[in-house]
Amino acid sequence: MNFKLLSLLLILVLWSPVLAQKSKRRGSVRTPVVKTPQPQPQPAATTRPAPQPTSLVVVNNQTFTTADLQPALRQELERMDQKIAEARSAVLDQQLNTVLLQAEATKRRVDTPRLYQLEVSSRVPAITNDQIKKFIDDNSREFAGMDPALANQQASAFLRQEAENKLADELVKRLRKTHTVVMGVDVNSPNLSPNSVIATIDGFPLKAEPLIERLKPIIYKMRLEAYEVTKNQTDQLIDDTLLLEEARRRQIGPEEIIRAEISDKVRPPTEDDVTKFYNDNKARISGDLNSVRNQVANYLQEQSRQRLEKDLSERLRKGANIRWLISEPAPPVQNISTDDDPARGDANAPVTIVEFTDFQCPACAAMHPVLDEVLKSYGNKVRFVVRDFPLNMHENARKAAEAANAANAQGKFFEYAAVLFKNQKALDVPSLKKYASDLGLNRARFDAALDRGTYAAEVKKDIEDGEIYGVGSTPTIYINGVQLRTLSEEGLREAIDRALGNAGKANSSQK
Repeated sequence: MNFKLLSLLLILVLWSPVLAQKSKRRGSVRTPVVKTPQPQPQPAATTRPAPQPTSLVVVNNQTFTTADLQPALRQELERMDQKIAEARSAVLDQQLNTVLLQAEATKRRVDTPRLYQLEVSSRVPAITNDQIKKFIDDNSREFAGMDPALANQQASAFLRQEAENKLADELVKRLRKTHTVVMGVDVNSPNLSPNSVIATIDGFPLKAEPLIERLKPIIYKMRLEAYEVTKNQTDQLIDDTLLLEEARRRQIGPEEIIRAEISDKVRPPTEDDVTKFYNDNKARISGDLNSVRNQVANYLQEQSRQRLEKDLSERLRKGANIRWLISEPAPPVQNISTDDDPARGDANAPVTIVEFTDFQCPACAAMHPVLDEVLKSYGNKVRFVVRDFPLNMHENARKAAEAANAANAQGKFFEYAAVLFKNQKALDVPSLKKYASDLGLNRARFDAALDRGTYAAEVKKDIEDGEIYGVGSTPTIYINGVQLRTLSEEGLREAIDRALGNAGKANSSQK
């Protein structure tokens, strides 16, 4: 699971954008730094007209537009179409790289993970202590206050990933020279359809459908992030406007209202407050209480300030006439395959839930009883399908997924999955076999499947499908093709009810 960090102040001990690592799996090749040159038509030099401002909100008859936003955000919004076009090109390159890797693997009579291991993973040089020290020294600001052992670990991981990425780029460049790639329909063409051939690799046509599916969550996320940043900045414009109006009404300065309503009411947290917060959250905090006491105190004080700011904003807005002119983008409906994975519920149910899960993921274990409880109340209205997405960070997750598939072959997937979630600290192979005995499975059949890797290809297929759909963390849940954003009982029920309502409307319109 990707945890939301407690605040910028607190993650001084967790850190940091510089060390963020890509979600990358063995047997995949990222977009190369150097792309294959392609002839492009040269348009005549023209001056594009400046885009017209977009109206955002009306506050007491005053309209705010994108022209009122900070210049940096305004420029990003104006570049949205260009950024989407760049995303399409990047995903196309990634898709080409994947097909090239498969073509080369077939040529050498190995599978793609083995080819990647031979050409990339095994060639990554060992990271030396001198390299780690230099990297930490060069980025000392980001590593400030971090435990030295953790800093060394993260620096080493980052440097290794960079070296691996470089080798992957070099592999892609070689493959593009030794295989025939003929480009087809422009990926940014307005006439692009799922059956459009966007490229041909060694005579194999690469159609646009998987690319379109992969782009759906990417483009949605770009638009959603742009909306959220825009709304946050517009909310600040609303608060500032209403504060000035209130100050004029009271005939005092706005700073006096801020001081009386916020600054004078903020109090430093007590030692008990700091200790309680640390004990409640220490699983997500690197460092002991003494080393993070100041960060925690600052965080709690800032939280107190934000609550007071929110209270003031809500009071000012009560009597205001506010009309929003922008809305949150609708999440995409994706074609989520249920494949032949474990399922329960009526195959013709109006709602299908597909969960991509990892048996070693604590968040998946926490969501498991929530799903069980909620699904009971919907009966045959909902079908539930489980697909595998073991994360690389969990060393036993992939074998646990294979074991669950072996249990499914004997009709006890859900019983076995429940045992795995309850025993996440014991998912080694001997334990996986013991759980099979506990459930009365045929051990000879189960052990043979697990030892031979009978279901490894099935797990790999789920991972590949998940990556196409944009799965990056677990659990990821889709309800009739729409990703669930709020992983809670309330969020799940709300999404199911909405899907049932939509299904009912669709059935009515077809009659």
